[in-house]
Amino acid sequence: MSYPVTTAPNVSVQMVGLSHNTSAPVAVRERIAFTAPGAMEAAARFLAGRRAETGAEFVLLSTCNRTELYLSDAGGEWDTEAVTSLLFALHEVATDAPAHETARLAGAYLQERRGHRAVEQLFRIAAGLDSMILGETDITRQIKDAYALAVDAGTTGAVLNTVFHESLRVGKRARTETDLGRGAFSVGHAAADLAQSIHGSLKNKTVLVLGAGAMSETTARHLSAAGASTILVANRTYDKAVLLAESLNGRAINYEHFPAQLALADVVVASTASPIPVVTRAMVASVVKERGNRPLYLIDIALPRDIETGVGDLDGVYLFDLDHLQQMVESEAAERRQKAAHAETIVREEAISCAMRLRTMQVAAPLVTRVRARQTAIVQQELSALRKRGDFSPEQWQLIERFATAVENKLAHAPTERIKEYATFADEDLTRRKLRTVRELFDLEDAEETVAAEAKP
Repeated sequence: MSYPVTTAPNVSVQMVGLSHNTSAPVAVRERIAFTAPGAMEAAARFLAGRRAETGAEFVLLSTCNRTELYLSDAGGEWDTEAVTSLLFALHEVATDAPAHETARLAGAYLQERRGHRAVEQLFRIAAGLDSMILGETDITRQIKDAYALAVDAGTTGAVLNTVFHESLRVGKRARTETDLGRGAFSVGHAAADLAQSIHGSLKNKTVLVLGAGAMSETTARHLSAAGASTILVANRTYDKAVLLAESLNGRAINYEHFPAQLALADVVVASTASPIPVVTRAMVASVVKERGNRPLYLIDIALPRDIETGVGDLDGVYLFDLDHLQQMVESEAAERRQKAAHAETIVREEAISCAMRLRTMQVAAPLVTRVRARQTAIVQQELSALRKRGDFSPEQWQLIERFATAVENKLAHAPTERIKEYATFADEDLTRRKLRTVRELFDLEDAEETVAAEAKP
């Protein structure tokens, strides 16, 4: 007999957050960003009670363009107000920023996704479909880093482990099968393109890179490939600056000396992890006269921003941030939309498939285990009775046991498949009724009391 199977089975996954795609400007995105590596550890401490009680799982994804909290809770879904309050509270714990002030600034830009839509959101991000630059690849590393932090903090479990592992596989598949990632460039690439478009050529130009992290490294490599004659790298940890500079045939400078280099640089790219601006208006103003008529272009790809906004008001100084980069790449994004349409189909199908597996794991697996345990108990009981009634040789008894196991497995196959099918019904009431019937057929205990709990999304 055939039963309806939903194309979007409900699962206990939620997401709340904001990004450039929710119209949140960079000034808002930087205020809700989590910059400290210990953010997930703070979350683990803050939510220890809930996690111990219900096994709640949390992963925080915070990049230059988004801050999103993914959660799964066997105790049931959180209502919208609770999950958004959680995000703001976590931000307060991790950054000391008052939750009410963060909520005032960011509340209007938040979006929430539930069930397979939350899974699909993460898959879209991993495929580069939700990025400022369609198909960009930096996000893969950022997802891996966010997930690793959550694992280290002990805030993940079976559900989010599955979702995040699958997101990386799906992202790779979408790029490979659609060529969406071919020739795709990251924010760092876009910054290098901007520098090149400003000067026409970077030959005989000096580029100052602030920061030696992954984003700075990506940008610096693109600038080098674009022909920059001199690349200076400044980082708080000097050894890291040396490593990056040497790999680019550039030169490392002591971090405290970088303000003096502003007089010599043609392009400054800033991408540090500082929570406050590292390039101030007064700092740049002090070198404007020394530069004469040479313009200074500053590209800020950090979040929170590294360069004070007032710097762009100075004569001969031009400041670009992530919002400017987003505008710059709109035409490039248009050329990718056809490939993106195919990638969207892949992501949607994969999200539904993942949701079905999660639903089976959350709802069907416990019941399948109980059914199999019930059948095994009956078989073992009958085998025990048979052995008492007869005198069997070891070979004969081994044959009987193999025969009994084979019959047990064959009899269990159809119920197992049917239970998995029931788990994917869109109608929760129908799922509960079907699972209740299974319990009655197999004479399982607590049929009425436990079915509702195990059928919860």
